[in-house]
Amino acid sequence: MMHKKDAASVVLTVWMLTLSGLLYILNIQDLRLFIATALVGFFIIVYLIHPTYSRPGYIRNINRMAIACTGLFGLVIVLRILELVGG
Repeated sequence: MMHKKDAASVVLTVWMLTLSGLLYILNIQDLRLFIATALVGFFIIVYLIHPTYSRPGYIRNINRMAIACTGLFGLVIVLRILELVGG
């Protein structure tokens, strides 16, 4: 039987491959869109695998990665807003 953290890496890989394939088929070449949607998938997976009653050691690293990804996601959104405002 697969553990949650092993299944999460498989699901995230499938999500990102599906997303990149869809963006390729639709001929969308915006890397920021890919990063933003990949991070949304990452946040959903982190939320789903977060244990409720225990705190394993790997959760601390996942929380740090989630904080870094939140900063990256915010940067992508800010750059997108500046691009739209700037013309």
